[in-house]
This record gives sequence, C-alpha cells and structure tokens, in this order.
Amino acid sequence: MTPGPCIALVPARDFRTAKRRLASALDEGARDRLGRWMLGRVLGALEGARGVDRVAVLSDAAEVLALAGERGAKGIRCPARDLNADLEAGRAWALKEGAGALLVVPADLPLLQAAEVERMLAAGREGGSAVLAPSPDGGTNGLLLRPAGALPFAFGPESFARHWALAEARGLRAVRLESPGFGLDVDRPDDLAALAGCGAPLPEGLAGAVRT
Repeated sequence: MTPGPCIALVPARDFRTAKRRLASALDEGARDRLGRWMLGRVLGALEGARGVDRVAVLSDAAEVLALAGERGAKGIRCPARDLNADLEAGRAWALKEGAGALLVVPADLPLLQAAEVERMLAAGREGGSAVLAPSPDGGTNGLLLRPAGALPFAFGPESFARHWALAEARGLRAVRLESPGFGLDVDRPDDLAALAGCGAPLPEGLAGAVRT
C-alpha cells in the first residue's frame, strides 16, 4: 500500500445557484435545502468510512465552506470555473499534507453510504491503482487514486471512459466499482423522482416541493 493518508476531495457549488436543471421541479429555496442536505449526506458517509483520514471541500461559496468547517472538513476556496482545475488545486494541498491516496466524491450523491466508500478503498488498496465508479450517463461519480498523483483529472461528459483510458495508458490497475450510492447523482428532475422513489429521508419541506 502506498504510504500516507487517504484524503477525500468533495467539489461543491453554491447551494442557491447550483442545480439549475432542477429549476422546473424545485424553486431556489428548495434547491438550497437540497444542496445542503446532499453535501451533509456525503460528508457523513466519508466521516463514517474507515480509511478516510481527511476530507476537504472545494468551493467558491462561503456558506459551503462554512458547512464544511462545521463538519470538521477542510474548506478550500476555489473559483469553480473549471472542475478539473479546482481538483488539481485540491490535490496540490493534499500532496503537501502527505496524501498517499486521493478520493474524489461529488457533493450530490445523497444515497452514498460509508460501507460503499470502504468498498472503494478496499478495491484500491494496492499501489498503482485507479478505482472508478461510473455515473449512469457515462461520467465519473467516484475516483480513487493510489498514489494520489497517479493520473490527471478528466471530469466532464463521458469522463469515465477518459479516466479509464488514462489509467490504462499509465499502467495502473483500473477497477470499475458499481454501487447504488455512487450510482445516483441528482442533476435533473428524473433524478429527483428516483431519489424520492427510493425512500430516502428527504429534508423537511423538500418532499412537498418536488414536482415530478
């Protein structure tokens, strides 16, 4: 195993202005509550996962960074203009902290459980590994790198294929991880309907605001 702590990076946008594709189902206030709730759920999963040593939240929003601090996570202010650039800034901080492994988890995975995070860590326990959790639309909903600088970030549309190709090109052991918690990210009204349908305990006042 590569020595050094496992540090998780959680990129998160402003609660009020993010998730504009949900505007047809949720007003701005409801989107704010949803964003806070989802970030809290993700941080809870990471806090409860054995093997995650530190967590950093990357954002340009003061309220997001404040919530991170309240939960004991490091808040790193990033411009939020380019996700991959923000993640590189987070990686630079993590490497200064001696990270042996880097875990990237989006802030909009409300079903994520600590056990699923532990499964990802176990799958990437060996050095020279990249563990990828795909999103339903071909993106990457989780990425574990050991060592922390194993490959460049390539998030965006169809990023799973790009990350996989980068891992193979660098001779890494690439592992695909499928799990419900990494599988549902909430971007569109259909995702919100799927979340409501799975029985997740939505925050107070949000369930009634969902129009599907």
